[in-house]
Amino acid sequence: MAFLDDVKKFGKNISDKGKDAIETAKLNSQINAETDKIKEMFTKIGEQVFAAYTAGNEKGYGESCAQIAESEAKIKELKNKVLEIKDEASCPKCGLEVGKDVAFCPKCGEKLQATKTAAADPAPKPTPSKPKSKN
Repeated sequence: MAFLDDVKKFGKNISDKGKDAIETAKLNSQINAETDKIKEMFTKIGEQVFAAYTAGNEKGYGESCAQIAESEAKIKELKNKVLEIKDEASCPKCGLEVGKDVAFCPKCGEKLQATKTAAADPAPKPTPSKPKSKN
């Protein structure tokens, strides 16, 4: 019976990994779509800036910049979801994907916030109370 239980666990692991791979692929597809939106907006900004320049007015592209900022925020959110699925973190300095238990980035040497410190740090020691003096 233990053998069958092991086979079931193995099958469940494969199924979970498959679901994670599908979810990661979907998120990467959304990231690519947002990146394409940014490229389109850069093109529109360029056209607007040039048109404004030729007309003697340098304004008129604030809305496009806001849309780019929105897409960049969406990309960051999607990348964070991918990191959660992979159980990884991103170096804040160079962006390298590293394990959550890594203390320093292997690429740039940046000190990383350990996410598993709560389990590693012992509980704080209670402070001893002062003895009451007799007066």
